[in-house]
Amino acid sequence: NLEVFLQMAEGVDDETWRFHLESGDIARWFRENIKDAELAEAAEVVQKTQGLAAADSRGEIREAIEKRYTAPA
Repeated sequence: NLEVFLQMAEGVDDETWRFHLESGDIARWFRENIKDAELAEAAEVVQKTQGLAAADSRGEIREAIEKRYTAPA
């Protein structure tokens, strides 16, 4: 699920994170397994953003997930 994904994303090294982000694995997983095309598109935007640090791209992905799946307080 997405909560486990976020936990794993925080624990993986930057090189591995970038590999999976840049190869489209994250967007593909969102599209095919989570069945959320809009979240996949958000991941693709992050994927295509040049010069974004791994920590920043993780934050962007986390923000996209939380925006869609976290209930307002």
